[in-house]
Amino acid sequence: MRLVIKIGGHLFSTKDGVSVEWIKQAADILREAHSENDKWVVVVGGGVGARAFIEAAKRLGADETRCDEIATEVTRIHAALFIQALGEKAYPLVVKNVDDLRAALVGKGIAVAGGFWPGQSTFAVATYCAETIRAERLIVASNVEGIYNKDPKIHSDARILPRLSYAELRKIMAGSPQLAGEYRLIDNVGLSILERSRIKLSIIDGRDVRNIRRAILEGYAGTVVEG
Repeated sequence: MRLVIKIGGHLFSTKDGVSVEWIKQAADILREAHSENDKWVVVVGGGVGARAFIEAAKRLGADETRCDEIATEVTRIHAALFIQALGEKAYPLVVKNVDDLRAALVGKGIAVAGGFWPGQSTFAVATYCAETIRAERLIVASNVEGIYNKDPKIHSDARILPRLSYAELRKIMAGSPQLAGEYRLIDNVGLSILERSRIKLSIIDGRDVRNIRRAILEGYAGTVVEG
């Protein structure tokens, strides 16, 4: 199986620090679910930690490009932590570009990446990885249950959309901010890559790490996007 798993930074960074237990549990699940011939990529976001450093950088006069560079470094620190948790299953270095990715998967079954370049979300990075390895699916584990028809934080009647087309999702995502540290769950760059390569996108609630196992082995998803 060729698979990419995008892990939102919120899942293992909190206002109080790093969620070490979540990282351990998620890594255990990946080791147990991974088979000998599988080629997987894990792409990790920045979350609360990245936003804290971005805010500090802005207060010190940094522009958006510099803030993006700082956020990218935070995602790579998170990736290094996940590599540590995965142990021998993972390529030992953080993947920083597509060439690194190809080299990493020659000898190991799991490669772990953070951001690749400033100005791009880790969701877009995950889609590039999925296209590069010809993945069957991209699983996005975040702190939401799926894609809603409207913002559930504002609208009490918001409901999860279990299945969407690429075009339908693009309409929902229109107008999302693209400032450093404010990339939303999905962006148009990544969505275009998935669409052209016809890669299925599964959105899951990763706050319960058991959902990651369900997504990999049973096809669970709060929202599926394809077609």
